[in-house]
Order: sequence, then C-alpha cells, then structure tokens
Amino acid sequence: MEQNVEEIQQNLLKFGCCRVCAVRHLTKPSTINVNTLIAASEQDHDEPKRLKQNPCIACLGLFQNPQKDDIINKIISYLKTSKYDSDTYNLAFNLPMCTIIRGHSIALYVSKLRITFNPTFPTAFVCAKDAWKLMAEDAIVKVTGKRFDVHSPLLVTVDFDYKDIKGECDCLNAIIKLSNKNLQNILSQMDNNDFVSQYGEMPSVPESTIEFKSVNARHESVYIAGRYKKWSRTLSQSPWIVDQERRLENSVAEIISRPIKKRALVNELRFSSSGREDIDVRMLGRGRPFAIELVNPKQTKFSYEVLREIENEINTDPQVTVKHLQIVDKDQLKELKAGEVFKIKVYKALCYVKGELPDIEKLNNCAPLEILQYTPIRVLHRRANMVRPRTIHSMKAEATKVGVDNGCSFFNVILSTQAGTYVKEFVHGDFGRTNPCLRTVLENDTVDILALDVLDIEIDWPTPVKY
Repeated sequence: MEQNVEEIQQNLLKFGCCRVCAVRHLTKPSTINVNTLIAASEQDHDEPKRLKQNPCIACLGLFQNPQKDDIINKIISYLKTSKYDSDTYNLAFNLPMCTIIRGHSIALYVSKLRITFNPTFPTAFVCAKDAWKLMAEDAIVKVTGKRFDVHSPLLVTVDFDYKDIKGECDCLNAIIKLSNKNLQNILSQMDNNDFVSQYGEMPSVPESTIEFKSVNARHESVYIAGRYKKWSRTLSQSPWIVDQERRLENSVAEIISRPIKKRALVNELRFSSSGREDIDVRMLGRGRPFAIELVNPKQTKFSYEVLREIENEINTDPQVTVKHLQIVDKDQLKELKAGEVFKIKVYKALCYVKGELPDIEKLNNCAPLEILQYTPIRVLHRRANMVRPRTIHSMKAEATKVGVDNGCSFFNVILSTQAGTYVKEFVHGDFGRTNPCLRTVLENDTVDILALDVLDIEIDWPTPVKY
C-alpha cells in the first residue's frame, strides 16, 4: 500500500503538482497531519527546481512560495491593524472556480490508478482550503495571538483572482452550466467520461499564478440591552426625518448609541425596543426595554465596569437615563419583541374637561373594558386603516389641580392596557373611531388629554443588574 501511494505521488509530481497537493490528494480528510503538509512544503521549497517552472496544476501556486508566505503575511497584517479584539478567527477562502475543477480532474485520475493498484485506496482528499488553513494556523497565532476556530465569531475572508479562469471553464460550460454555488455537487453528478472528453485526463500546466485580491473580516453582531427612561416631551425615539429633512436634532436611539458606537468601533448600530412612545410622551418607571445590535463590531469585550461607564456617559444627557446595560444573546431578543404585542402597559394620563368635573368614579368601576379602535387619524398616513380590539385592564381616576384657572377641571387617570392601545384616542375618542372612550363613559364631549406618561411596561427584561 505504501509503495502504491508513493508511485501515485510521483506521477502527480511529474504531471506538475506541488508536493503539498500531491500529498493532500492522497490523504483522507480524517487522517490529515499538518506536519506532513508542512514537511512537503519545505521539501518543495528546498529541493532543486524541477523541470517544470510553472505554478502547481492543482493549487495554481497557492501552496508555493513566495505566494504562500505573502498571503499569510497579508492576513497577519490585516488582523494586526484592523483592531478586532476577538481571540479567535475563522478563515474563508474564495478561490477561483477552476481550482475546484482541477481538483476534480486529479481525483478522477487518482481513482483510475486506485483500480490498477488497490481497490480500497481512498478517493476522498483534503481540499485546498482546509490544507492551507492548517498550514497557516501556527504562523498567524504566533504573530497575532488569535487562534483558528471554525466556530469563531470573527470570519476573515480572503479573495483571489486568476486571469485564465474563463478559458478553463468555457470547455465545460459547453455541456453543463457551471456555478460557484455547489460546484462540487455539479461536478460529482456529471458523467466522468463527458468530463474527461471536454477537459482532458489531467489539468494543463498553468501559465499564470493565482493572485491575492483582498482580505476582509466581519464579526458576528453583538447585542447590548437595557432599559431607558425619557424625561423630555420634545424627543423622538428614533431620528425624525420627513422628506429627507431632519425635524429634530436628536433622538433616544442616537443619545444611547453614540457612546456605544465609540467604544465598539462600529459603523452601524440597529436600535430596537419593546414598543415606542410618542415624542410628547415621557417614559418613566422602570424604563422601556431596548436592545442595540452592533453590526460588525471590532471591540466586543464589555466588562461590568465598561458598561457602567457607558451608562454614565449616556446619562449626562438630561433627556434620557439608561440602566441595566448588559450583553445579551440574539435568542433573548425574542422576549423583547414579544413584549410589543403581549405585555401590559401602564400609563398616567392628565385629562381635563370644560367646566365642572364629572363623576370620575365611573372610570374606577368600568374596567376591565373591551374597546374597538380604528387606526387613529394621526397615523393613517403610515398605517393601514383597520379596526383593533383592545382591552383596558384597569383604571384609577382622581381629581387634581395644575395651578391654572382657565375654566377647566383636571383629573389623572392611571390605566393598564393591552399592548398596542392608543391611549390618547381612548381619552377623546378620535371623532368616534375609538369606542367606548372616556368621553362616552363620562358622557362629556369636552374630555381631552393634556399630557401622557408611560409608568411601566410589564416585562421583566433584561435581567436587572446589581449596582
């Protein structure tokens, strides 16, 4: 068996394979030894130049120097300057399509020799991408400190060019449609005789070498969650832009995001929350649960102390206060989004009527109350006109004074509602589009709302931080 392997290997070398490719084409993926590959590479480099001076017929020069070392050095340089703090990395190689075709051709050749030499000889071989990763791993970790890990959140992608790719693929395109996607499956389903008749028994010796094109990296998203309070009645939750014109200078999302963006070295942030309050509505109580997705962050290690520093920086803005900042998993966001639909919201509405105060005790005795709400007139321009059944779970009303004598009487209503209830419209009825409402319950057409606060969103998310 050993001599058979050596004989096949010598044949591959004569056809124009580098020693690394000759070894990997005769090795099962499950038995690959990186030291064997490195030894083959060193032997290739140290021995006198063979008759062929061209790039390898299998890897197009990927495993040959100076190309191999040059690619490793460019990856190392990128990792050192890109500022990603991940301790690990995964590597993706976008090799030219013809390297897969060449590998398939050599595999067919080896299969024929297997029948001649030994019927049990393995046909599976180590692909170029996996072999290269194994050989480069030690060099990269020594300089960058980053270990290779197929499960790493940091994916480094290396792209290559090969100028003769069109000519190599055209011969097969005549009988089968080639595609980068699932190319290996396409070739495996192709009749071997048809492949050989169009492509030849072995790959031709290439005239040009595979060329490094670029290296880039992308880190998986990191999610930071917390709860915010909004003290301002002139602040939107997200940037308010109408017809490409900004209407307000700031927003809750931007106030919270700026310090995080600066620390994470990230270009894109995505803000989400369990519902939203109107611009003129304050968010009080425990605050509104929110999460920020850091898209492709470079700095991802947020200690307890760093998160508290970020909170303190956010809280220097008098309009917003943030607490309980913490890192969460993506799966935990499901509870955040569920809160938009299923959780109970508690509000405090400052209401008024013209003239004397009606019998507000009626409000204390009518809940729970089922109501129907058509899409409010104020949001019809951006939401479908439909009817929404909602539940008012509880109400507590009491008279109050606001320090202004203008012929009106004032009262506060604390109410807990089903998520998605339009509370302002529940007060004044929205020209009959919400029914029943406070106007109909109190039988007074002058009932209206002066101010609204959110007191609580009954969702225990995220887990409170111990301060």
